[in-house]
Amino acid sequence: MAKRWGFTYLFCNDLKKMKWFYSDILQLNLIWDDEGSIAFKIGEHQLSIDYNEDFNPPSNKFAIQPGWQGGTEPRIGWSLECDREDFNDIVHSILSNQIPRYFIEPKWKGYWSFPVLDPMNHTIEITCTEKDLHL
Repeated sequence: MAKRWGFTYLFCNDLKKMKWFYSDILQLNLIWDDEGSIAFKIGEHQLSIDYNEDFNPPSNKFAIQPGWQGGTEPRIGWSLECDREDFNDIVHSILSNQIPRYFIEPKWKGYWSFPVLDPMNHTIEITCTEKDLHL
C-alpha cells in the first residue's frame, strides 16, 4: 500500500493569532512560516493555515463532535490526542491564557476531553486516554 500524507487547509484573517495559538498554546511543531501562511506537523498529517483578508470566522459556538455532548454547530471540528505530559502542558497553557473552552476543566468521558476554540472559532477537542493525569 502506498504511503499517504494527510493535509488540512484552514483560512484566517489574523495569521499572528493563529501562529500563537497553534505554536504556543497547542504546542504543535511549526514547519512552515511565511508572510501569508504557516503549517504544522501533527504525526503524519500537515495542518496548513493561510491568511485571507476576506475570511469571516464562524460564530463562537462549539461544533458538534462525537464523544462529548454540548456542541451545537454542524461544522468541522477535530480532536488532538495527547499523551499525559502534553495534555497537562496544553491544559495549563489554555487555562493560563483564558482560551475559550467548553468545560471549565477537562472532563472524563471514557477519555479526557477538553474542547476549545482557536482564534477563528474552530473547535479542537484536546484529548488524553490516560486516566490518571494529576491535573
